[in-house]
Amino acid sequence: MLAALALSLGLAQGAGAAAQPKAEGNPVKATQRVHLSKPRLVNPTGHAKPKVQKSQAPLPTISRQKLAELKADATKHGAKNRPNMHGGNSARMAKQPSQGSFEGLSQPCCLRPPDTTGAVGKGQYVETVNGAGFGVFNKSDGSLLKNVSFASFFGYSAEDIFDPRVLYDKKWNRWVISAEAFPENSTVQKVFYAVSTSSDATKPFLISTFDPPENPGDFYDFPQLGLDQDAVIVTANIFDSSNNYVRTRAFGLAKADLYNGIGTSFLYFDLGTPGTVAPPVVDDNNANSFLVAAAPTSDHLSLFKATGLGRSNEAISFQADVPVTSYTVPPAARQPGTSSLLDSSDSRFSNNSTQIGNQLLNIHTISSGGLPTPVWYQINTDTNALTGAGAVFEASNSDDFNASVAGSPVGGTISNPIGRMFFTWSSTQVNSPTHQVRVKSGGRLATDSPNVIGGNTHSTASTFYDPTGDPVERWGDYSAVTINPSATNTCAVGNRAYVVNERQISTTSWGSRIGRLGFCS
Repeated sequence: MLAALALSLGLAQGAGAAAQPKAEGNPVKATQRVHLSKPRLVNPTGHAKPKVQKSQAPLPTISRQKLAELKADATKHGAKNRPNMHGGNSARMAKQPSQGSFEGLSQPCCLRPPDTTGAVGKGQYVETVNGAGFGVFNKSDGSLLKNVSFASFFGYSAEDIFDPRVLYDKKWNRWVISAEAFPENSTVQKVFYAVSTSSDATKPFLISTFDPPENPGDFYDFPQLGLDQDAVIVTANIFDSSNNYVRTRAFGLAKADLYNGIGTSFLYFDLGTPGTVAPPVVDDNNANSFLVAAAPTSDHLSLFKATGLGRSNEAISFQADVPVTSYTVPPAARQPGTSSLLDSSDSRFSNNSTQIGNQLLNIHTISSGGLPTPVWYQINTDTNALTGAGAVFEASNSDDFNASVAGSPVGGTISNPIGRMFFTWSSTQVNSPTHQVRVKSGGRLATDSPNVIGGNTHSTASTFYDPTGDPVERWGDYSAVTINPSATNTCAVGNRAYVVNERQISTTSWGSRIGRLGFCS
């Protein structure tokens, strides 16, 4: 089925694909050792607001002009049906249904898009979004237990805080949150980290911060968050004062220090300019953590290997270019009843990968048949080649975008340790019967056909989204899927996931929807 998928969607055939490494094993340079502030213990409450509220799209790693040209080229031939939509696992969807959903945080005022992200823990779901900040929900009934603005949570209001991320560390039962603020001036830009002191996110957190040691006027943007056994893994894009992409950074924060309220330092690695790099959430005790980048348009993915992050011998090296069939940026998503479009991003991996054994899983949105289409890749980190790949979409002619994926080891084998995949994405339909933007979810077993078609619907907007009158409206900029770390009487660990994605409340307002789905009752 992988071969058929490759032919229909322009994807590389993973089995037997030969890697084309360049300077394989070449060490990445660490330019500085950076000191994180000593953590302070707080139990934040309140809804303080920053002095200035503003929004900015994530900066592209190619010029804005080039991105606009690629977007125009993706659109100019018009949308068509995706070629060969057969072979999907629609039947599997009936056995892997939605198991309920509830309202997440919504837009309080002026910021868009929400940068929707969240994570599931033992008894709670934590969501972080721009503007509304930090929310803690009872994961069983969706009741909101706590909501704190970022200005109150981090104790900082000089500039607006944005680009939030949150993960639950199931090994140590801690919540980890990151965010950044807009620069105060040419040399000061605050980056924040928060770690809970227990599995209860309504209780105190340890808060730390640092200023990225970049050139005056440089901007630290789109940080991502990952985890391995010993470290919190961070990546970020760096732009100069003219918004030119100049480098990607990566580093590891030692859990032993961060989780115990001890001041720590880290090596600040310069990965060059591969595009936006996604860190992994490592499910096992692998000593190596693999980072991956998808450039806006390319015929390969860039794979990096990190070793010993959070320890004195930490190192990162470029491993290989993983070949895929050429792809390009997706067109913006269409909406019924308006010429206003929704942003579908620039082919980047917008959230962390799942790493289990020697397999790495992530998803991005590309152009297929003139339609924005999420495509997942599973990479064998031993052979630097694809194990599998597939597309995720609602229908043959729907617009699908803003996707995220997480993998589970349940049902995995020695040769393929990722036995379950869970997805979320956004979808619109301008062909009859039309519908406005939806929050979608779906999944597949390792033995299923590669394409995920149809899926569950957690929310459907009643009208189009057009808050500014701009030709393309901001959407996303990301979503999240996390695996439930606790079992129930009817669902074992690893068989259920929680998703969160942006939903639309009105023509001018966004909200979010949190959903459950699983291979269980």
